[in-house]
Amino acid sequence: MQNNHLCNINNQSLTLWRFPKQEISSSLQAWDSADALLVERFITEFNLTESVRVVTLNDNFGMITLALNAYQPQFFNDSHISHLALAANAQTNNIAPINNTVYALQDINEADVYLLKIPKNLDFLEAQLAYLHAHGPADLTLIAAAKATDINKSVVKLFNRYFKNVDVSLAHKKSRTISALNKQKSPYSSYQYWKNWQTSDNTAIYNAPNVFSRSQLDQGAAFLMANLPDCNGKNVIDLACGNGVISTAIAQQKPANIILVDESYMAIESAKKNLLNDTISAKSEFYLNDCLTGFADNSADIIVCNPPFHQQKAITTHIAMQMFSDAKRVLKNGGELRIVGNAHLGYKNQLQSIFGDVNFINQNDKFVILSTIK
Repeated sequence: MQNNHLCNINNQSLTLWRFPKQEISSSLQAWDSADALLVERFITEFNLTESVRVVTLNDNFGMITLALNAYQPQFFNDSHISHLALAANAQTNNIAPINNTVYALQDINEADVYLLKIPKNLDFLEAQLAYLHAHGPADLTLIAAAKATDINKSVVKLFNRYFKNVDVSLAHKKSRTISALNKQKSPYSSYQYWKNWQTSDNTAIYNAPNVFSRSQLDQGAAFLMANLPDCNGKNVIDLACGNGVISTAIAQQKPANIILVDESYMAIESAKKNLLNDTISAKSEFYLNDCLTGFADNSADIIVCNPPFHQQKAITTHIAMQMFSDAKRVLKNGGELRIVGNAHLGYKNQLQSIFGDVNFINQNDKFVILSTIK
């Protein structure tokens, strides 16, 4: 049987896993041909310069960073899960912990070469290109990569907006690279780091570039906001909080405390901006975390959740299952977990396997709201 977790790259063999670690029989790899192509391009062009300063951006599970560990690259990623994957995969391969890791754009070092895995979120891509254009050295080299089908006219247009010399490679193993040199003097762009819109009660919601549903209220979140449990005086956790919009509705019920949790740095950054203002009086706490890892048992009265069902481009329910299992542990006896999800995802069966009884709250043509009591 083929080993989907053994990666041979740059004259070394790395055992790489997604995080959380999946079954050994899983067909999901912790890298793809675009990751490998970035490493190969770098080695081909810069192998004779071991002192070259390198930054990796959006390296989902650490393959690029670990394959180039001899160059001690800085690792930038908005995702806490990706940071945990890098640490776990370094340990698996007996590589010293990677200490030069950052979550925020403003913490990216000045470097000679930036290796960028192109994200599916174009606002997030432009945020990185705009930052490198404004703060990177004049002679920086940027090499980006993605599956060939993901390098479309919109992606190339963004690179041309910020750089004069942009070259798109031929496809190799269904992936391509984009090389960018020489900054445009004055890029034409209406890009802004913060984008905001208003809820039906005229609450302004601010969104950083990598926040889910940055341009408008997510339909699932809106449906849950209209079907919230009674949170008055309760300790509430908003799990996978995103921009915190659900918590703004919970705050109106005057809970004792709202804890907002997400694995995206920009989500927590946005949630803080939306909850910590003069119009919201509820006590709030914010955690960048892997689900509810480290939270005390039997400590929450209510957990609300709009769970993700993608990890990068892979459709998966394992994150939702971890959230549900963590919720059962963290809820007090008699505490409630209330979720919204696409009706076709079958969350009812998954909740039943963990909690037992599941209550139907509401449903529309796309979403279902379910509740379960510990």
